[in-house]
Amino acid sequence: MSLHASPDTQIRPYSAADQKACLEIFRSNLPRYFDPSELPEFEAFLEKPSGEYVVMALGAQLVACGGCYVREGVGRLSWGMVAREHHGSALGTQLLVWRIDRLFLRAEISEIAIDTSQHTAGFFARHGFCTTAHVIDGFGAGIDQVSMSLQRSAYESARASASPAATSAAATQGGFGV
Repeated sequence: MSLHASPDTQIRPYSAADQKACLEIFRSNLPRYFDPSELPEFEAFLEKPSGEYVVMALGAQLVACGGCYVREGVGRLSWGMVAREHHGSALGTQLLVWRIDRLFLRAEISEIAIDTSQHTAGFFARHGFCTTAHVIDGFGAGIDQVSMSLQRSAYESARASASPAATSAAATQGGFGV
């Protein structure tokens, strides 16, 4: 089942058959974006993903993965990553917007939060996320934990002022529950 298709990419639900490719995507981002000590945690997550976890394919190749879920009334983003060789290609933006849209489909969600690193905080800031906390070496040596959040009102205002081509209908094209 395809949740989103563009001429080049497809976002679909994660399956156990995707585990090896997702682990390769993770490894491609070591050691700058993830601490090697996080690999067992990610492996355990892939054995039993919580919330909604998806993969992005470019043709037949899996190039990104990421998830979202709700905890205590707040939307959360989990384990989002793009294969290192595809950084800067806008695939991360496409996956992020898909996940934001999925969470904000739920009327009761007014905020989305993420814990990320100092290396990717700028990416999230460009999409309206604001830093709420910063812990030096929070994920490992040289990888800070940066907590960030996005308010629905800020996101909707930004989308309303964006061109129609810049907005995504990805979350409403088929799908499965958050």
